[in-house]
Amino acid sequence: MATLNSEWFWTPHDGHVDGSRFNKGDPSVSDYDKKLGFYRELILDQSIDLVAFIEIENKQVAKDIVDALGEGWSYAFKQGRDTATGQDVAFVWKDAEQIKVTDFGFPSGHVDGYKPKRLSKVLGLTLRYRIGDTDKDVSFATTHFLSKRKESPKKASKRLMQSKGLVKGVQQFDQARIVVLGDFNDFRASPVLKTLEKQLELRNASVSCDSVEHKAKRKLRYMIDHVLYKGFSCQRYQSISMAPYSDHPIIIAELVL
Repeated sequence: MATLNSEWFWTPHDGHVDGSRFNKGDPSVSDYDKKLGFYRELILDQSIDLVAFIEIENKQVAKDIVDALGEGWSYAFKQGRDTATGQDVAFVWKDAEQIKVTDFGFPSGHVDGYKPKRLSKVLGLTLRYRIGDTDKDVSFATTHFLSKRKESPKKASKRLMQSKGLVKGVQQFDQARIVVLGDFNDFRASPVLKTLEKQLELRNASVSCDSVEHKAKRKLRYMIDHVLYKGFSCQRYQSISMAPYSDHPIIIAELVL
């Protein structure tokens, strides 16, 4: 599975541009198709079974992604609350049955001295996998927290409140097998990540995967996109540049029951 910040992945096919204050406008049809093709090849070449897409414009983009990936792929999308940027999140996956899709009611968190902060871009998903003769449910959550640009104590506190809100949402799931992944816009040693790891009993793939060597772990400490999990063993962690289509790398983790 992977978390993929697609960086302003807007579609020219919906007749309007989402985002009332910040947007980069719609691309040309040719540029959109090139970007879509790049992500398609990346996902198929890496044999990824589930992707959390971050910074997409709307449901149309999620549909176009699964149409490009081909037979057997599905998507989940719920409209977010961020009208300023219009950015949303979605899941795409194959070979599993959808059981539940939710936005958790956009829960909020609280930090002393600040007004509570609600999540604006969040999606929960439960899938049922057939493994041998047994059905196993896995719950996923993805989100996009407030940017670190022009960082301040107030912005850091807002991200911490978002992490506390996400904890409330994920706690609505069965806690046996959980994956929380996305663009958290913070480092793994931050209060934001530590809140998620401690309160949800999650492990960070950048530290715990068997494939991550000690030197690489130090280098990865400044990543802001993360895959957190519980109820699995992690056999592979990989970060791959997506330039020039995104300023984020795709983060891939191979999780085994």
